Amino acid sequence: RYRTYRPTTFEEVAGQKTIVKTLRNALALNKIAHAYLFSGPRGTGKTTMARLFAKALNCLEGMGHTCNECESCKQINNNSHPDVIEIDAASNNGVEEVRSLIEKVKYAPINGKYKVYIIDEVHMMTQGAFNALLKTLEEPPEHVIFIMATTEPHKVLPTIVSRCQRYDFGKVENNSISEKIIEILEQENISYELKAVTAIVELADGGVRDALSILDQVLA
Repeated sequence: RYRTYRPTTFEEVAGQKTIVKTLRNALALNKIAHAYLFSGPRGTGKTTMARLFAKALNCLEGMGHTCNECESCKQINNNSHPDVIEIDAASNNGVEEVRSLIEKVKYAPINGKYKVYIIDEVHMMTQGAFNALLKTLEEPPEHVIFIMATTEPHKVLPTIVSRCQRYDFGKVENNSISEKIIEILEQENISYELKAVTAIVELADGGVRDALSILDQVLA
């Protein structure tokens, strides 16, 4: 269920208002960095935000849009866009994977305006993989953007961090999570007691993903 209710536009994101605003301004002014570091506790929307940003960079309606109607948006929504590449460093931390990625960096995007590499849990990469990535970050091709996400920013090499625009995701406020849960329950026509919603929110401890998986268990 969490995947079903993943935000598909910036408006739908629960919490993280400052980050949403800053990224939207950057898109509006076409001030795009080559590397971003999204750090913060798990389930606070880092990879969701990375995907939205990738979508807003490549939407055929123009920079900053997330129309969800064009071919590019649809492909990003179902994880089939050839220019938006997601890597989970926790499983693919090998130097070879990163090397092959870096080999392909120099090729122009196939469909989109930008090639976007989303590297999740980037702190798990090996030293060799970090070094390979660093080389690319030192001289990134025009059309390439890296968005790295991590729950442990202190484990990311300072040389990498210094080349990124860093955004710190905080725990999401309880009222934002509560609104999200109520919105889902109403969409699904499920009756609820506010007390129950509050209990889920407290257990989730600022993580939207956790809140939705607890909701799932409760409904099951």
